[in-house]
Amino acid sequence: GLIAFDMEDIERIRKEDPRGKIILVRPDTVPDDIPLIFNCDGLITAKGGATSHAAVTAAGLGKVCIVSCKSLVVVDAGKRCTVNGRDYVPGDILSIDGNSGLIYEGSYEIRID
Repeated sequence: GLIAFDMEDIERIRKEDPRGKIILVRPDTVPDDIPLIFNCDGLITAKGGATSHAAVTAAGLGKVCIVSCKSLVVVDAGKRCTVNGRDYVPGDILSIDGNSGLIYEGSYEIRID
């Protein structure tokens, strides 16, 4: 999906590509982030755990979610993040596997075994 950090990014991406998938990237989530979570297709957070607000909310909404990603550094004010030393900005493409917790650069087809 296309990376978004806030509602402004989500709205811009939806306008440019209405059927595109959106991956919300957050340092962690708080209850005020619910509208963001509703409007994304997947979520990655740097903090949290299996029972964190992000994990529970995302799972309840059927969203793919990776929480407590130790290799993720989010600079919220700068709308950028780093994963394993690689920098990403809004609109960059990542794929996430919620089962394994892996993040891949680029877009990959979903395969269900």
